[in-house]
Amino acid sequence: MEKNELLRTAAMEFAERIQKLSTPRELAIVGSFAGNDPYPNDLDLAIVLRNLDEIPTIATYARQISKWYHDWDVFLFNEDLDPQGRICHRKTCPGQSIDCAIPECGKPPHVRIIPGFEYKEEIFFNSPIEVLWITYKASRFLARKKELGIVESRKYPIMEAITGECILCGKPFVFTCGEQKWYQKQGFNPPKRCIKCREEEQEI
Repeated sequence: MEKNELLRTAAMEFAERIQKLSTPRELAIVGSFAGNDPYPNDLDLAIVLRNLDEIPTIATYARQISKWYHDWDVFLFNEDLDPQGRICHRKTCPGQSIDCAIPECGKPPHVRIIPGFEYKEEIFFNSPIEVLWITYKASRFLARKKELGIVESRKYPIMEAITGECILCGKPFVFTCGEQKWYQKQGFNPPKRCIKCREEEQEI
């Protein structure tokens, strides 16, 4: 199954599950996958909730996304579109991770706080948004995007694979489009070694 198909399947399965709950009001895909990026790195979902009463159940459904794809985020908003945090990937809250010692993380349970992360509304709503399911007459997410005067979402350019020559073994290697995006996101320079030489260097 292609990556985009995996992400779509995961999103639709999650949508089907949360529709059975009483607190979710709207669910959308945001970011690169919603913008038809041919090389999405992750699946970002956003939910509008009446309240946080059903967070443990929502967290269970969110973790089940991992059977399709491990790199996902579920962002939580109240009905005024104030951010409430994001779902934690861990089954136990609090767990044994150092992340669980971060102030306010896990309050309420299964809601993760990222240290240093600052929510910026215009950046969030500049992302493409695809509404999967709503109980409102119209999407709160799309209405807020319009209120902010955002008429065109962020674009995701089509990239091409790059062929390089390993500085260690001299063999050609392909720097894929997905790898290019990941390196850019991490702020890394393009690799100068092939995958085999990189892996061998890590084992030393």
